[in-house]
Formats: sequence, C-alpha cells, structure tokens
Amino acid sequence: MATEITMPQMDQTMTTGKIGRWLVKEGDSVKEGDALLEIETDKVVHELESSASGIVAQILAQEGSKVAVNAILAIIAAPGEKVERQQEAATTDAQPVIPARKAAPPAPSVSKGTKVSPTAQRLAQSKEVDLAQIKGSGPGGIIVERDVQAFLESQPPAHAPSDRYFASPLARRLAKEHGLDYTQIAGSGPSGRVVRDDVLKAVEASKTTVPIVPTPTAQPEAPRAANVIPLTGMRQIIAERMTLSAQTTATVTLNTEADVTGLVELRGWLNAKLEAKNVRLSYTDLFVKIVAQALCKHPRLNATLVDDSIHLVDDVNIGVAVALEDGLVVPVVRNADQKGLSTISQEIQGFAEKARQNQLTPGALRGGTFTITNLGMYGIDAFTPIINPPECAILGIGRIVKKPIVHNDEVVIRSLMHLSLSFDHRIVDGAPAAQFLQTVTEYMTEPYLLLV
Repeated sequence: MATEITMPQMDQTMTTGKIGRWLVKEGDSVKEGDALLEIETDKVVHELESSASGIVAQILAQEGSKVAVNAILAIIAAPGEKVERQQEAATTDAQPVIPARKAAPPAPSVSKGTKVSPTAQRLAQSKEVDLAQIKGSGPGGIIVERDVQAFLESQPPAHAPSDRYFASPLARRLAKEHGLDYTQIAGSGPSGRVVRDDVLKAVEASKTTVPIVPTPTAQPEAPRAANVIPLTGMRQIIAERMTLSAQTTATVTLNTEADVTGLVELRGWLNAKLEAKNVRLSYTDLFVKIVAQALCKHPRLNATLVDDSIHLVDDVNIGVAVALEDGLVVPVVRNADQKGLSTISQEIQGFAEKARQNQLTPGALRGGTFTITNLGMYGIDAFTPIINPPECAILGIGRIVKKPIVHNDEVVIRSLMHLSLSFDHRIVDGAPAAQFLQTVTEYMTEPYLLLV
C-alpha cells in the first residue's frame, strides 16, 4: 500500500516549511529511515526521513517552494504497485484574503475534548468549517485562528463569492513577477479560479503586444553591485522572522545601566574553584541563570499571546543567540531555572560547537520562552534587540566597562554594563517589565542573592 510523506510540524508555531534539496528522485528505491529531502525551517536544515520502504512513485513539491504543514510531499509505493499521480502540493507564498464577517451560522461541530480558542471558533462559525477536521497547533493541542486559516487555504473554492477573487498562491506570485494583474486574467480552474497555466498564457500573450510606456522622469543611476548575495536559506528565514516580529508585536525597549562589579568578582572566584573540573564559566552562562531566576519572580515576561489569550508558560526556557558567519541561531537552554551553572555552561558550549558545524537539530531551537543576545564581546555598549516570536521579550546585553561612579558616597572605579529589554506591550505593560529589569539588575549587582 502506498505511503504519503507529508510536511511535518516541527513546533507549535510552524505553519509552512521550505523544500531545500531532494536527496532522491522518482523511481529510486528507498528504505524506512532513509533521508528523502532537506527542509529549511527554524534556521536549520532538517533531513526528512522516509517512514516506509519502497519506490519513490511521485514527488509533489519542488525545491525552493514553501508548502503547508501536513501537505503531501512524496508518495512511496510498494515495488510493482501502480499509483495514480496526484496534484502537486500548493505553495503558500501569499496569504489568504479573509472577507468581512457575516452573521454567524450555527456553531461548527468539534470532537469531544478538543479545545478551541474564541477567535478560531468565531472564524470557523463564519466559514462553516467543521472543527473536527482540524488539528490544533496551539499549546496542549488547542485549535487557534491560524489553524482554521490554514485549513481554509488548503480547500478549493466551492463557489466564487462576489467579495473576493480566487487565484492560487502560485498564480498570484507569477502574476506579480511578470507585472500582471491577476484579477484581469480569465481563470480555467474550479469555479473560474486563476491557476498557473492561466498566468503563463497571459504572459505569452503580453509578449505579442507593444505596451505604451510613458516617458520616465530622470532617475539617478543605481550603483553597480560588486557582489550580489541571494536572500536564501538561513538569511531568508532570519529576514522572515524579523519582519514577522516588526509587523505583529507592539515593541517597547527599556534601557538601564547595571553595576556588575560583584558579578565580575563572582565569576573570577567561581572559575578559580572550577578550574580543577575543567569548567570555565562565561558571562553568558551567568546571564542565563540570572534571567531564569528573574522570570520565576515575574512570570508575565515568560508568556506568549495566542489569538486573544495570554498564556503564561510553566517552563523557563532561555534562548541564547549564537552568531554564525552567515547569520545566527538561537538554541534553547530548557528549564534553566532548575539547572546549575556548570550544566548551563556545558549546554551552551555544546550548542555553539554544533551550530558552527551546522549540526544543530530543530529540537535544540524549539520551545524558547525568553531570549538573551549578548554583543558585549564586540565592543557594543547598547542596542535595541528584536523580539523572537512568539516570545514576549528579549534582553540585549552590552560590554562591561570600568567607569568612575559615586559608590557609598565615594568616587570609585566600578564595572558597569548596559541592559536593553524589548518587550511586547500587548502582553505586558511598562511597569511590570521595568520591575523585571530591576530584578535582573539587582541580581547582577548583588549576584549572591541567587543563593538566597
């Protein structure tokens, strides 16, 4: 019996995956566990393994395309088995257009015990969607709005309402690339939907006519690029994530300066004690522990927004930004509040080594609830960090500098450091965020409080 290979959901926020490189071709024999293709997501390249042995009967997704979670990527058939060819997986380059809500019909059915967010419930009611057909991607398997939207996008239109124009995502993208208005193209798909072939025909037809182009005004000549770097792979994923953060969060940044003289002294004392165990603590190791303890006191900063609900997360999982030659990754120290400094140090060192060798697994990058980014080693005093969705906040850390300050009514030389906290104002207000930053500063000024 033929086996369908589908796009896996590697974390609760993933809705699409990008096809990197196919490692097999149609007609190849494969065994269960063999690598079939590379999937680019979460800033790493993940090899998807075959869940069955047999022959690659059909490949349904092209390299470089983005497809929805659970979309069929390939068909594995038994030797000699005849399989009817299926339609290629739809790409997801464009987002669905959701018309204005109308009067809600009766509530859609849902299986017993399934949880549904209020926003997803309303959208499902307005679209008459059977929630029993949808798998939830929210915390604990709850069905959220993006799940309903993804389901709607995957369904072919049963009719063509007057308040929207149907075209496949691929057709819309091709039309945009060739400067065409897809709403002016006659569709040959179901209910008149514009598909790829319709756009390609329109492109060919446009080549036979000479457009009347108005005389352009004089424009300065663009400088010639010495080198062009394609926005692909990790760089493209970073661009998408940072754009998502800028467009979907209400970011506010608080800045303060901490006296870290005590932290510098504590690190030196600890490293002297741990030298015999071949353990050397970095400042980042200490920052992870300090932030984890502060989050336990201020759980509102250890939260995420799901539709119209704020979810306070039980686990304290600290993401640590690691710079690479062509980008950065954010591996996660899980349950950092429950781990000792030596364990945290070993995990971070292991993450850094694997990241530089491109050996990090998707699991190492999932589940973060708060991120730390440290640019102090590059001589940076302060900066504005960008929130890593779906987290609530991120702490930017600058370099440690010795300065003369007034301490105990005397002018003395102390070690100072800038801290920059960016947070999502939809989830937490300025005062609670400032209190969290104040706690972090207290721990850095009096690190022995961690022992109390």
